This record gives sequence, C-alpha cells and structure tokens, in this order.
Amino acid sequence: MESNWTSSFPEYFYVNDSLLQKIPNINNFDQFVFLANKYRNIFQNNYVYKGHLSYEKSYSSFFNLNKDNSRLMYAISYNEEWIGHFGLRNVGDKNILLDHALRFSPKGGKSLFKEINHSLIEQIRKYLPDYDILIIVKKSNKLALNLQANMNFKDCSEIYYKKLLIDYVNYSVMILEKNIEFSN
Repeated sequence: MESNWTSSFPEYFYVNDSLLQKIPNINNFDQFVFLANKYRNIFQNNYVYKGHLSYEKSYSSFFNLNKDNSRLMYAISYNEEWIGHFGLRNVGDKNILLDHALRFSPKGGKSLFKEINHSLIEQIRKYLPDYDILIIVKKSNKLALNLQANMNFKDCSEIYYKKLLIDYVNYSVMILEKNIEFSN
C-alpha cells in the first residue's frame, strides 16, 4: 500500500456551496465528533460493525486519522455548520473504498451526497488512475443503493467479500473498474 497516497488529495474542496475538509484538521472538531458519533449510533444498523460507539472511541478514531495510512476522511459543512462526512479507504491491491458516508442534516440539498460521491470518484481517477473503486452497501439501505445507481458499479466476486470480511447475505460489494467510466 502506498504510504502517502492521501497527500495527493486536497486538504479541502467545495462541492456546490458545501466545504469538505480533511479530518482531523478542522475547526470545531469537538462539535463535529459529537454529531458524527450521534448519527453513527442512530444509523448503526447500516454499518458492518453494528455496536454502539462511545464518544471517546469516535473522538480517538477521528483524531488519529492522520496516523492511519489506509484512510482519508472529509468533514462536510454547509454555511459553517457540520452536515456529514465522507471518506476513502485504501484496501490494498490498487482498490479504494468509498467509505463512511454519513449525513447529519438535509442542508446543502437533496443531491449533495451524490455530487460529493461523483467528486470523490473524479479525484480518485485524477490522483490514483490505476485504482479500482469499491463500495460496500447494506442491501436494505435504499438511500445508499440509490446513491450508486446508474454509475456502472458491478457486483464483485466472492474473493472481495472474503478479503474484506463482508457478509454477502446482507451487504453488496461493488466495483467501478479503473477503465470503466462512471455516469453522472
């Protein structure tokens, strides 16, 4: 795994009127962690790890992101109010996982997370052109499935489920291969 792959990505960027900033280098970090923890626990059934997560565990995880060579997470704000987060995880073998999309607020518009999703895919294509893009979606999570609709993601083989330790009954692992264009 490339040790500095995250350094290629911008510290911050805008999607429409929303600002995305690399975590943990954000203002109002405590408020962000509070909201992220609150909504992660509300929607815990959509996560592979379904248990309750303490504020302290969330704080430590977000605070130490810059030490985690496999992850990059962006905090999302709209008019200086935290509204969510979206990240990337390098899972090896030239595969990047779109990871941990969580929305705290409807501010920024209904299509915002789809537009952020597209922006992150474009950045992966720009900064890591030899990588395939993966997603893991709970099969019953219709909002997450709709986020990826019409983007040319294909179901992965059983090998990916085993490598990522994913339950194939309840989750879908899908891939957008490096040589396949995604549609907007």
